[in-house]
Amino acid sequence: MAKDPQAPKASELLGDWRAAERDVAAAKAARSIAELALESATAAEEAAIETEKAAQMAVEAARSAQAAAVNAKKAAAHAAEAALLLTAGAEGDRARAEQAVGAAETAETTARTRYDEASKKGFPKDPT
Repeated sequence: MAKDPQAPKASELLGDWRAAERDVAAAKAARSIAELALESATAAEEAAIETEKAAQMAVEAARSAQAAAVNAKKAAAHAAEAALLLTAGAEGDRARAEQAVGAAETAETTARTRYDEASKKGFPKDPT
C-alpha cells in the first residue's frame, strides 16, 4: 500500500484531535459560566422585583402614615377648638358663680342685718 503524500500525518491528526478536545473543554466551561451568569441574572431580577415591591410597600406605608398624621392633626385641632369653647364656657360659668356668690353674700348680709335689727327691737310675737 502506497502512502499518499498529501495525507495528513499522524502528528497533525493528533494535534487536531487535542485542539478539538481543548475547544470542547473551553466550550463546556463557557457553557457552565453562561449558566451561572443566567442563574445570577435571574436571582438579581427576582431580588430587584422584591426590592421594588418592598419600596412600593414603604411608599404606601409612608402615605398611610402621612394620612394618619393629617387626621391626627385635624383631631388635635378639633380638640383644641373644643377645649377653647369649654374654657370660654367655664369662664362664663365661673363669672356666673361669682355673681351667685355675691348675690348669696348680699342676701346673707341682708338677712343678718334684719335679724340683728329685729333682735334689738325684740322679736314680734307670733299671733297664735
